[in-house]
Amino acid sequence: MLLQRGSRICGTWFHFASGKEYSGRIVARADSSSEARRTHVCGRQSLESDIECEDGWQRIDKPLRICKGQLSDLTRADGSCFAYYHAVRMADDRRDALLAEPWMQACLSGVPGDAP
Repeated sequence: MLLQRGSRICGTWFHFASGKEYSGRIVARADSSSEARRTHVCGRQSLESDIECEDGWQRIDKPLRICKGQLSDLTRADGSCFAYYHAVRMADDRRDALLAEPWMQACLSGVPGDAP
């Protein structure tokens, strides 16, 4: 789930692999209407993150792109987009709960020291 205020994008990630659930938080910067760079991540140790969210943020530099109406977090070796995430409308109560979380408020506000 991603929320955006200005060029700041903040959200949560989740995936299931090898019988385990992995989740965490993400921060990105929008560079255009179709491209952004993920700058920070945290969460359960996995391919996505080495740092638990309670311990801080890990700096990263990875793409986010909109291709043919879908979100991609990977770029093929030839530079083309590999999009497989579909946009889904978030229920208002779920969006409000995410917006109420202190880390999300700090992240979207860009408060120095509170969020990357």
